[in-house]
Amino acid sequence: MKERMGACVRAFRLSLPVMCGYLFLGTAFGATLAQAGFGPAWALASSCFVYAGSLQFVMVPFLAAGAALPTVALTALMVNARHLFYGLSYIERFERMGRARPYMIFALTDETYSVFCGLPGDEENGVMIRVALYDQCYWVIGSMIGSVLASQLPFDLTGIDFSMTALFIVICVERAMNRQDRAPLLLGGVCALLCLLLLGPDAFLAPALALTAFLLTAAEITKGRAKAS
Repeated sequence: MKERMGACVRAFRLSLPVMCGYLFLGTAFGATLAQAGFGPAWALASSCFVYAGSLQFVMVPFLAAGAALPTVALTALMVNARHLFYGLSYIERFERMGRARPYMIFALTDETYSVFCGLPGDEENGVMIRVALYDQCYWVIGSMIGSVLASQLPFDLTGIDFSMTALFIVICVERAMNRQDRAPLLLGGVCALLCLLLLGPDAFLAPALALTAFLLTAAEITKGRAKAS
């Protein structure tokens, strides 16, 4: 019992920075979903079974417009493709977690992955599992708070859905300032602008992500062949 309590306390302390972000962003998501006409049950189901942060924000206009399933699936793949690389670095570790392995794969968000990267290699499995679980709980609680507030209180929440966009802008600027090679960022911006002009604001996201991923992959293959020769 004492060991379990120690694992719970340590996991809670590690997850505190994520809590500060997820409660606010989860509230923004719940409010955005409510403004689109979807009640608390939708917020709860989405945060429990989708739990993909940025993708959940992207899904709101898709749900409201009744977008086709292939469009939603392709967008989900493009938006969350980075999680494939996160998982590769924890394949062996998650294998040792037994029945918790499927949940750990599901719950490996950007912020949870960041917490894991700062842990020692011999960290207890119980601590890591609890960190992932606590992080999702914060998001679920935030989503429910936002959904209830938006549907019950007379607040004007116009523009709150921009919070996730603002977060990505901050992350992008920070990454750009800390990188010497900014070509991938510029390439992504050019692809997004080109697709926006050609396809319009409702259909540009998935093609822009696919085009950027294709060009970056082709560039890496070209570099690899050049080094090999």
